[in-house]
Amino acid sequence: MLVVLWYLTSPLMSWLKTLLRGLATAILLTPWPVAANQEEWAPAWVVSLFDGLFAGNDSGPWRAVAPLVAVLLVAFIVALLESWRQRRKAVAGADEDYDDD
Repeated sequence: MLVVLWYLTSPLMSWLKTLLRGLATAILLTPWPVAANQEEWAPAWVVSLFDGLFAGNDSGPWRAVAPLVAVLLVAFIVALLESWRQRRKAVAGADEDYDDD
């Protein structure tokens, strides 16, 4: 899925491409235990989906949503910092080209 996303986002603007790729990677690759007393792991969004649909306990999907939201927040901040770094690098390169003329 990530390879397809990389291909689909390639024509987008740099900041949007970085943001979408970071958030999708966080959603798809954040692991979480399937059950509290088991050692099997699955993507957090899948655990949240199945807990919401089939769990009979009071927590519902929130058991895996909290860490997923935390990872999405970190991915969002990292994507913004990377976009800022790329923009700053591009402006510095444009200034060098302007000074050379």
